[in-house]
Amino acid sequence: SPERIASARQSVAALKAALAELPERTQTVFVLHRFEGLRYGEIAVTLGISVSAVEKHMMRAMSHIVRGMEWP
Repeated sequence: SPERIASARQSVAALKAALAELPERTQTVFVLHRFEGLRYGEIAVTLGISVSAVEKHMMRAMSHIVRGMEWP
């Protein structure tokens, strides 16, 4: 329905906006995991960081994105 399409577009726009506010490394970790399907260990090797750092970036990203997706 047109309402669902409009709602989905708003959600995508909110996600893009929230993601754009994050530091570049955090964005990269989020995209590699959520959109590219890489596991934390694979991301760590790819970026030359620890798995713990990947976990911290994901926690930061998810927390920020959830807050950005909340409707006023």
